[in-house]
Amino acid sequence: MNLLGHSPNYRNSASVLFAELEPGLAEVILDFAGVDFISRGFADQLHKERLRVQAGSKVQVLLENVSEDVRLMMAAVAKTQEHTELRKVDIPVVRVKDATEFERLLQGF
Repeated sequence: MNLLGHSPNYRNSASVLFAELEPGLAEVILDFAGVDFISRGFADQLHKERLRVQAGSKVQVLLENVSEDVRLMMAAVAKTQEHTELRKVDIPVVRVKDATEFERLLQGF
């Protein structure tokens, strides 16, 4: 069944695609035959949804018949999401009353 057309452009299209999955599946094969282009937003959301489904439901999500352009976009998106762990960084805040105090602060560095 062709749910996306030849060039899925919208982030929510990937979400809709995964919302169509029936419960209890062990494997899902997404056939990209005839898909010439995917937008970065679609690729990003597809990657996130794929990881979510695989982690949460233990469903294997496979991509078939992926063109070189689509593969490159998926690879580019995957690289940006490899280091998305949020880290809290405490940044000290220093308040100064005037320009002179600010100048003294800068001279201390």
